[in-house]
Amino acid sequence: MHKLLDRQIQNYLNGDHELLPKRFLKAIDEAYNRAEEERLWYERSLSLNSGESRQRFNQLQSKLSELEEVKRELEQSIRKLRVTMDAGYDGIVQVNSDGIPTAYNDTALKMLDLSAKELRSLNYRKICQHLLKIIKNPEVVINQLRKTLMKQEDSDNILIEHNDGRFFECKAKGLELDGQTQGLVWTIKDITDLKFKEQEARYLAYHDELTNLPNRTLFFERLEHALDLAKRKEDLLAVIFLDLDEFKTVNDTFGHAQGDLLLQKVTKRILVALREHDTFARLGGDEFVIMLEDVEDRDAIVNVLDRVRHALDTPITLGSNQVYITPSLGVAIYPDDGDDAEDLLKKADMAMYNSKKHGKNTYSFYSNHLEQYSIYRLSMRTALRRALRKKEFFLEYQPKFSLSDKRMKGVEALIRWNNKETFMSPDEFLSEAESNGMIIPINQWVIEQVCRDIARWKGDCKVCCPVSINISPRYFQHGCLVDDLKHYVNRFKIDASCIEIEITEQAFIADIENAVKRMQELNDIGVKISIDDFGTGYSSFNYLMKLPVHQLKIDTSSIRSLDESEVQHSLVAEIIKIAHLFGLSVVAEGVEDKHIADLLMSYDCDLAQGFLLGSPIPANQLYEQFLAV
Repeated sequence: MHKLLDRQIQNYLNGDHELLPKRFLKAIDEAYNRAEEERLWYERSLSLNSGESRQRFNQLQSKLSELEEVKRELEQSIRKLRVTMDAGYDGIVQVNSDGIPTAYNDTALKMLDLSAKELRSLNYRKICQHLLKIIKNPEVVINQLRKTLMKQEDSDNILIEHNDGRFFECKAKGLELDGQTQGLVWTIKDITDLKFKEQEARYLAYHDELTNLPNRTLFFERLEHALDLAKRKEDLLAVIFLDLDEFKTVNDTFGHAQGDLLLQKVTKRILVALREHDTFARLGGDEFVIMLEDVEDRDAIVNVLDRVRHALDTPITLGSNQVYITPSLGVAIYPDDGDDAEDLLKKADMAMYNSKKHGKNTYSFYSNHLEQYSIYRLSMRTALRRALRKKEFFLEYQPKFSLSDKRMKGVEALIRWNNKETFMSPDEFLSEAESNGMIIPINQWVIEQVCRDIARWKGDCKVCCPVSINISPRYFQHGCLVDDLKHYVNRFKIDASCIEIEITEQAFIADIENAVKRMQELNDIGVKISIDDFGTGYSSFNYLMKLPVHQLKIDTSSIRSLDESEVQHSLVAEIIKIAHLFGLSVVAEGVEDKHIADLLMSYDCDLAQGFLLGSPIPANQLYEQFLAV
């Protein structure tokens, strides 16, 4: 019997089993046993289910831990991605297919002048409205976004300009997932610095760095455009070529820094003299060009030329020095002189050289004969080079005589050109040589030949005949005069005191201080200096107080005009008197009349030369006639 049933019978029936039917007891016993079996099975079942649950719980806990780790890693990745997006130089905005921003970085917010809250509140329409307010070409951006959203086409880069001056390069790329439109990603690159550098590079490519004026390239672009316009409107157009007179002297004297400063100050003065829409450009060095549009006639052009010249009337201050600078100007006019930009500039250049030829500080209009003259100048340069190479030059010497005893006291070396093609006076070919730069090698040849002749004379007669050599202003200012003299004096073993240098006021008037230094260097090696053509320009006795010179030569024109007036008598007499007070001897050139010679002698003039006293003669004849006796 089941133990539990037996205990119950003991408790309630005092253990008397007989009181109950056996079949009843058997049934109850079987029920108790089944219940016990079920209990045991249930306990076993509970025990088994609890283990599985724990196992499954542990598995779930593990999965949750894994998910939490993935979540943390994902959040960390998102934070890194956000930081990376914000750290980039490019702005990024993601927009869904409805045109609503769904992602962005801080860079984009700054570029678009929006807060995060403001951006999240926008849709496509409001984005377009905002763009209309902040950029100068919003239609380009709106069109880019619209096409990308609607057609899912990646756009090309576009350039937009912010109202505050920044420049952005933008690109839109469509987003698509599993064939479904997801919107677009808009990238914005700030290229302001690059754009400014491009603008700066373009500016430098089209402007002169020193003066900030348009350069040759920009000038020609403007000129060609202006010519097209003038042809359609049948207007006049003028091209003015401007060159500064004696600029190289200033540059060599005071240095390139002061020369650059002079160019800058000249530029400012001339700009004030021009109209606002006139083009003023620097071609290089001291060469400038002006383009005048909408001019009615030549008188209007002349008014501009006069204003430009007047702008340079007063001296320009360079540090502690004041410098006078003058312009030579040449004008070519469309359509009279041509309809091509290069041609007009070339003809304006020719006209400018004509101004140089006629005394500088003036202007000339182009005419056909100037082109012929330009061809002539080029051929002259070639001919002068050939003359040096083929030894076509030779010297003649004109004696100088003492008026008191009629004895020869020296000679002046005069260059001649044995040009078989055409006769050309020294004044003619020397002026061309001065303008085209050939004067320096010609002067060097004269010095060499004079030193050679002096050496030959001295070898034959043991006397030193002082020889005067005319030195051009260009050679005096820019050549190696002192070094050349030293070289040839040493080469031919002659005394430097046998050489006298004659210079005109053009050689020193622009820069007295440096002229004095050069003259002193000549004095130091024994070479004497004479001022030639005294009385024809601005020369005054004030210069004589500063210059270490030994002699004055009164110009031929002053001597020949002695018979014209008593005033000229007094002027020449005073020149001689004051020169003597300074300890200078005086030479009168161009004496061709005995009456003039007697008059000069009465003024105590020291020396004279001219056809009355002696014509220029070759070196051999000079030796035989004056030195061999």
